[in-house]
Amino acid sequence: MVLILGLTGGFFLGQLGIPLLSKLPLIGDSDLGALLVLAAAEVLVRLRSLEVAVAPPSLLRHTVDNIRIGLVFSVVLEAFKLGS
Repeated sequence: MVLILGLTGGFFLGQLGIPLLSKLPLIGDSDLGALLVLAAAEVLVRLRSLEVAVAPPSLLRHTVDNIRIGLVFSVVLEAFKLGS
């Protein structure tokens, strides 16, 4: 249940985050907002790879991965909506 909530929560954050980032005066472009969301997802991947795989993955680690997958899926869906 927590994993499904992480996936949908990541999707919601992506759908909410891209328009909010495009409203900032320094960014002002939805493409740059989507790029920042993808950069945040890449940072999560890099942080995950730094962990030593001594113990089996925890529930928190799986939840963060699902949030990342939801973020990336929302960016891809936003690209399809924009027609690019």
